[in-house]
Amino acid sequence: MPLHWTIHPSATFAVLSVTDPHSFEEWRATVLEMLAATSELNSRMSLLVDRRHATPPSSDEVKQMVQFFEAQRWTLSGRSAAIVVSDDAGFGMARMIELRSRLELPDGIMRVFRSYDAAVAWLKGQADV
Repeated sequence: MPLHWTIHPSATFAVLSVTDPHSFEEWRATVLEMLAATSELNSRMSLLVDRRHATPPSSDEVKQMVQFFEAQRWTLSGRSAAIVVSDDAGFGMARMIELRSRLELPDGIMRVFRSYDAAVAWLKGQADV
């Protein structure tokens, strides 16, 4: 299954695991499911997007993702999100998402990481704020 999500054992954030191949529509449906479920538990629950086993999104996919985030503004408001990638190309595309999301989601905080453990530590620190 190229996309699936779980609640981290710490119960402070949800983890979306992304592998290839997948379509934007599959990504969208999985994220909507995750947001609905986590909103019931904690409307400010943080998110970790693990893209270490996926190719970087295209520019068009980045645009679609940012538009999706804008449409979900109220559901994402106040949440922190970490994106974990494995290479320079993935880091660059995820940084584009991070920077564009700052304009569209001023109440949310998104950061890109190359280390899963660093992303987890950051999210746990955000939960303490």
